Amino acid sequence: SGTRRGSSGKPAAWEIAAEWILSSMISKLSPTTLRRLRKSAAVDTERFTGYDLLILIPFDPCIVLLTFIITICRFHQAIHEGEEIAVKKLHQLQGLDNKQFDSEFRNLRNIRHQNVVRLIGYCYETKSKYMKHNGELVFATIMERVLCFEYMHGGSLDKHIQDESCGLEWPTCYKIIKGTCEGLDHLHTSQGKPIFHLDLKPGNILLDESMTPKIGDLGLSRLVASTKTRQTEMRDGTLGFMPPEYIDSGFISKKFDVFSLGVIIIKMLAGDKSYFRCSEMPSEQFIELVTEIWTKKLQAKPGYSSHEIDMLGVTSCVEIALRCVDRDRNKRPCINDIVHELDQLEAKLKEMSLASDVSNDATVQRSCDTNIISVDPSLELRFVFEPRKETSCCLQIINKTEGIVAFNIKINQNKYSVQPSQGTMPPCSCRYVIVKLQSQDAAPPNMRLHDMLFVQNTGITQDLESRDGEIDYQELFEKAMADKVVDVVKLPIVYVTPDQ
Repeated sequence: SGTRRGSSGKPAAWEIAAEWILSSMISKLSPTTLRRLRKSAAVDTERFTGYDLLILIPFDPCIVLLTFIITICRFHQAIHEGEEIAVKKLHQLQGLDNKQFDSEFRNLRNIRHQNVVRLIGYCYETKSKYMKHNGELVFATIMERVLCFEYMHGGSLDKHIQDESCGLEWPTCYKIIKGTCEGLDHLHTSQGKPIFHLDLKPGNILLDESMTPKIGDLGLSRLVASTKTRQTEMRDGTLGFMPPEYIDSGFISKKFDVFSLGVIIIKMLAGDKSYFRCSEMPSEQFIELVTEIWTKKLQAKPGYSSHEIDMLGVTSCVEIALRCVDRDRNKRPCINDIVHELDQLEAKLKEMSLASDVSNDATVQRSCDTNIISVDPSLELRFVFEPRKETSCCLQIINKTEGIVAFNIKINQNKYSVQPSQGTMPPCSCRYVIVKLQSQDAAPPNMRLHDMLFVQNTGITQDLESRDGEIDYQELFEKAMADKVVDVVKLPIVYVTPDQ
């Protein structure tokens, strides 16, 4: 639900009437009553209740009406004029007194992150009624609490998850996955003490007009010491998103929300029933299943040309998700490690996209003299991978023509170095190039790699060859590409283990 001031920004008729009634009624109150009212009205506008004045003067009908009007005005002020809000009523919180709730609310209200739904305020009211307790009828006081959040026009993620996969395009899916991870990382790490959500699910991932995800419904959150694992007798949350250690023993740690996150990603990538399927098959088989689903989905899109890049994103995200739902919570990654891994993935995807642009620019090549050069090895460039060790391999470039050729090698310079990376070659000659893989802490998951080496080449004149030391290769190949007289040889890069 929401509340909105008129688009003109002028006071509504009910506001004018309320102000007139208030001024008329207040002028007739005694000084003692006025002092009590001012004291009550000074309550923090983040909290508001229609019972403030009734407690002070419960039997004065004039004050009852005044209480109602002040409550409306205070509520309108608390939600920030002109802003729609979403209102959520909380269930009764066992064992949480007013001071605890007030402290927790103020901590949650301080959260400011683009991927967390903003908590605006809360209201409460107390009711007294007879109820049974331990077989006896007692007169109890019950407090009802309502939280007020920013309103999210895009609804929740669960509306987009279908039986087979998410109904959204891959870039939007990835945007939601990355944003949710960043929001959860903020909750776990930015407040000194972690804020645990404990009910993370697609229904609590809300979307704005641009499909930016925001984590909502922090009603189950608790502030706990970051170095402790907590045990509780209560079992709150949603089945299917709760980790086994919580279901079995009530243990709560940072890995609770990480497990829920993994289930969400799996459901986005493979459909609503997919989590149960992934628990019944080896990880490699489930990754192949997800790959098949998304390959069909991406290839069905007319004019689609980024299959390799997007599929790397899909497989990387499903591999992360499978680690998140490991039954052993100690084997699940921390959320900040996940965010770091996604940052590295984005950097790799950007490099692949740039390399793809280079290749596409050279797709329309010269109409004759194709296969100007060849390379050896011709199928793939293999590196024997060992953690934290530099390794190298040799590449031979062969000029198959009777003309002079210039070459220029493109590769990810953050991971590899090439010597020489550019030069000229006489007719029917060969050139040896050393490609070095810099020291890496760990191999990519399942030794899957999508790196490529590109050898650009074009014919040049004998006069230009004689001035080899003066050649500006960047300018040379930019002009050759503009004239569409550049050939490109693509060589996939793979890692192998020493025993292969």
